Amino acid sequence: MSGTEGQALADRLEYLFAHVQPLGRRHTLQEVVDGIKAVEEPGGGGSLSAGRLSMLMNGKAPNPTLGTLRSLAAFFGVPVGYFVDDAVAEQTMAQLALIKAMRANDVRAVALRAAAVASLSAQGLDVVRDLVERAARHPRSPGPDAPRG
Repeated sequence: MSGTEGQALADRLEYLFAHVQPLGRRHTLQEVVDGIKAVEEPGGGGSLSAGRLSMLMNGKAPNPTLGTLRSLAAFFGVPVGYFVDDAVAEQTMAQLALIKAMRANDVRAVALRAAAVASLSAQGLDVVRDLVERAARHPRSPGPDAPRG
């Protein structure tokens, strides 16, 4: 794996850590390693350590094994191709971004309000459509908890 490929893998891993957060926060490296070890079959050759994962995250670990990529893919719930195929990575990233957005409290609140408005009047759907279009034209600024880049 070249330096460019190593950095691409690092970027894709970072994206997973940022977007796959079932605990409501980023996983630690050790949590990922422990999670992988917990589901591996005995003799599966699981040799991923927190140090090795850190090197992958920093683009400094050349040539991760297919087994390592499979383990990471299984842990994060993405296809193995995510790590090596740009088209698969783009599609997976789009799906993860959508899931994360749908889990955000604002989205749930807006959806509940929209459902209530739509059920109250014949013009409800038009009101909901108008709200969505206005929101699309005027995106909010990121909140204080938003990641800074």
